[in-house]
Amino acid sequence: MATQLVTGFALSNGLPIPLSTTITDGSDSQELKTNSTYSVTSQSLGTFAEGRTVTHLTVTAASGIAYAGILRNGQYIAVCQSLGSESLGGMPQTARLMPSPVTLVAGDQIIVRTEA
Repeated sequence: MATQLVTGFALSNGLPIPLSTTITDGSDSQELKTNSTYSVTSQSLGTFAEGRTVTHLTVTAASGIAYAGILRNGQYIAVCQSLGSESLGGMPQTARLMPSPVTLVAGDQIIVRTEA
């Protein structure tokens, strides 16, 4: 199986949270974590920004992406509507509004599935 770099931004209380993780293609439970270049250590979104409200989320992959969403206790509580492929183009230039805002708790994760 191939891997690819998945990046993105979550907009929380008006502040961007950069995301970046190398994901294995075809796996259903790969977590997109914070970008360690900006957050010192790579962490789950809920751990990094506990108590903050996420209103916008955008996720891009190098070649193909199937879905992304925020998972809490095994249930998807939000979906990312702004997905893009760097090789295919057509990615929105701004982070899109999520269907409803989500107030994060410790343990919330962004789960992503990529395809080659």
